Amino acid sequence: MITITDKTQFDDVGENKIIHGDINNIEFEQSSITFNGSNNIIVIENGVKMKNCMLKINGENTLFYLSESKHWYYLDITGNNNTSIYFGKNCFLNGRLVAVTSERQNIFIGNDGLFSYGITLRTADPHLVFDCETKQRINHSASVLLGDHVWLGQGAMLLKGTQIGSGSIIGAAAVCAGKKVPSNASYAGNPAKLIKQGVFFTNKCVHQWTEEMTAENEIDNSDKWIYSHDKNTVSLASVDEAIKRCKSAEEKLEYLQNGLPKGKNRFYIEPKKTKKGLFSR
Repeated sequence: MITITDKTQFDDVGENKIIHGDINNIEFEQSSITFNGSNNIIVIENGVKMKNCMLKINGENTLFYLSESKHWYYLDITGNNNTSIYFGKNCFLNGRLVAVTSERQNIFIGNDGLFSYGITLRTADPHLVFDCETKQRINHSASVLLGDHVWLGQGAMLLKGTQIGSGSIIGAAAVCAGKKVPSNASYAGNPAKLIKQGVFFTNKCVHQWTEEMTAENEIDNSDKWIYSHDKNTVSLASVDEAIKRCKSAEEKLEYLQNGLPKGKNRFYIEPKKTKKGLFSR
C-alpha cells in the first residue's frame, strides 16, 4: 500500500501513475491519495484545487479523472477493482462528496455540475440479496451516470443504476436508485419522483441578494441551459459501455480524453411520453 500526502510525491507511487499538469498550478491541501494495488491511474489536470480530499484505490486497472476546474474539489472517493470515477470540467462542490465504485461499475459526471454538501454516490449495495424462492441474486451493481449541468441538493444519494440527463435537479435528501431522469426535470423525495418537467437552473446564488436583485431576476430569457436532441446526442449508457470495454486504466484514459462526445446536447435524455387514457384530462 502506498499513501501520499504531498504533491511532491505524485511521481512516487510504485506501479501506479498520477498524471498531472504543472505541479505549481495544482493545489493539494490536507489531502491524501492511497493506492492498494497496481496498474491504476489518477489524472489531475492543470489548475485542479483539492482540499480535505481522500482518494483511495483498491485493486487494479482503476482510473480517477479530475478535470480542470475554477472551483475546489472536496472528495472522499474509493475506487475498487477495475472501475472509474470521472469528473468533468468546472464542477462546483459545496462540501465533501462521497463516491464508491464496486464490481466493475463506473461513476461518470459531466461538465458544470452543481453539488451541495453531504452527497453520496454508490454503484453497489454492496452485500448480496437473493430471492427466497428462485435463489437468484436480485441486487446487481450498476454504474451512476450524470450528464452536464446537473444540480444535486444537500444530502442527495444516488445509488446503483441512476442516470441523470443534462440540466436536471435532484432535490435535498432525495434518494435515486435505478432512476433514469430526463433532461430539464426536477426530482425529489425518497424514492425520488418527478416534481416538474421542463425546468432549468442557473448558477446564480441568492444568499446575499437585495430586494432589487430578486426583482431583476424574475425572468431569464436565455436558452443556455435548455437541452434537446441533436446529432451529437448519445446515451449515457453508451459512454459507460465504452469504458467497460476498456481492458486497462490506460485504455479508459484514452477513451475519456479522446472518445467522449462533444456538444451542448451530448447527454440529453428525452422525457417519457405519457399515454392519454380514455379518462385523461
